[in-house]
Amino acid sequence: QVQPGPGPTAAPFEPPLRLQPYDHENAVRGYRPAAALDNQPYFDRAGRAFVRTATGLAIGSPAGWTQVSLNEATIERIPAFSEPITGVPSTKVAFDADDDVYLLATAGRQLLLLHSADHGQSFRAYVIPGRTDRPRGLDFEQFSGNNVPVGPPPLVRNTQVPTEPDPKLFWRRVNELDLFLPRKANGRLELGEPIRVSDVSLGLSGHSGMPSAVVSRGDKVHVIWGEATPPEEKVPGVPTRVVTYDRTTARLGEPALIGYGPPANDIHNTPSITMDMDGFLHALTGTHGQPFHYARSRIANDSGGGWTAPEPTGAGLSQTYVGLVCGPDGTLHLVYRLSQRGVEPFPLAYQSTLTYQRKRPGQPWEPPRPLVVPAFSEYCVYYHRLTIDHTGTLYLSFDYWSTHWFYRNDQRTRPRTVLTSSDGGDSWRFWQG
Repeated sequence: QVQPGPGPTAAPFEPPLRLQPYDHENAVRGYRPAAALDNQPYFDRAGRAFVRTATGLAIGSPAGWTQVSLNEATIERIPAFSEPITGVPSTKVAFDADDDVYLLATAGRQLLLLHSADHGQSFRAYVIPGRTDRPRGLDFEQFSGNNVPVGPPPLVRNTQVPTEPDPKLFWRRVNELDLFLPRKANGRLELGEPIRVSDVSLGLSGHSGMPSAVVSRGDKVHVIWGEATPPEEKVPGVPTRVVTYDRTTARLGEPALIGYGPPANDIHNTPSITMDMDGFLHALTGTHGQPFHYARSRIANDSGGGWTAPEPTGAGLSQTYVGLVCGPDGTLHLVYRLSQRGVEPFPLAYQSTLTYQRKRPGQPWEPPRPLVVPAFSEYCVYYHRLTIDHTGTLYLSFDYWSTHWFYRNDQRTRPRTVLTSSDGGDSWRFWQG
C-alpha cells in the first residue's frame, strides 16, 4: 500500500538505528533523498554541498543537484598529460577562503591536485611530482570545524619504502612523508618543493573515519602522523607525532610526541587532528581495538609549546577508526567503530556498533552513544566519515559491511546513508540534502 506524505526518515529518530537482515534502511525506511549519497558531504562557506563521485563531483544547491565529470570539466592539465582522470585517492573535498574547490585524483600512475575557481564548474589539474614506481597516498586539509586555509590547502604525500615482507607484521608500512604548500600565482597554482616531515610514517588509513592529517591557521601548518618502529623495539603502540611548519620563516619545527596508539606497527592506527575557535590543537591517537588517547596543545596554533598528558576517551573501549571534528563552540565530536562482547542484541557473541562521543570544552569525554547497531554479530565495518559545515551541523556518512556475504549480495548497489545533527549531537535525523 502506497501512503502519501513524508516518509519515516523525514523526522528525527531515537538512536540507535537498528539494522535488520535484508532490511536496508534505504529501501525499508524509504530513504531516497535528493542528495548525492556516493560519499560524505562537504560544504563551502556559502553553504553549497559537494560530494565526491567516481567520475567527478556532485554539487547541491537550493535548485537541486548537478553532476560534474572531471574529464569533461578539466580545462587545463599542468604539465600536459593524456591519461584520463579516473582514480579517487581521497573522497575529501577542500576549500580555501575564496571558496575555491580542491580535489585529489589520479590519471594513470600520476597523482593530481585539481583546482576550481568557479565553484566546481571547471578545473585545472596539476601533476604532483614524485615516484610513480611506488605506492603513494595523499591527503590534504579539509574543513574540520574551525580551519579555513587562506590559499590552497596544504597537502601531504606518503611514498611507500620497499621493505622485506613479514607475515607477523601484516599491517606495517614504512613511508616517506612529505608536505606540499601550494600557492596561487597569476591565476595558476604552484605546488612548491616537498618538505620532508618523516622517513618512517606508517601511512594513512582513510576508508573509515577519514581522519585529518593537516590543519592550519594563518601561516602555521600542523601535520599529524603515526610512525613505524623497528619490529624488535618494544613500544606501547604507534608513536603519534605532530609538527608545525611556519610559512613566514620557512621553518619546520621539532616534532612533538603526543602519545601512542596500540598496537605498534598497525596502519589502522591513523591519528587525527583538528583545532578549536581559539586555535588550540586537539589530537587523537588511532588504535585498533583499544581506547583512543586524546591530547591538546598548551599554546594556540603551535604544536611545539607542549601538550597535555594523553588521556583515554574511555576506559576499556575497543575503538577503531577515528572520525573527529570540532564544533564552533569548541565541542569535539567523535565517531568510531566500537566492538563489544556479551551485550544486546547479541549477548553470546561480539558485535561492533557505529558509536558517537563528544567532549565539551573543559569537560571530560562523555560516555559512548551507539548510533547504529549491526544487523549481525561478528566482524563488520561501517566505512564511516564524519564532516561538519560552517553552522556546526554534523554529517555522518556510512555504509555497513558485514562479514556475512549474503547480507552484502542481496542488492546490486549499496547506497550510503547520511545522518545529520544540527544540535551538537543531541538528536539525529536522516539527511535529505
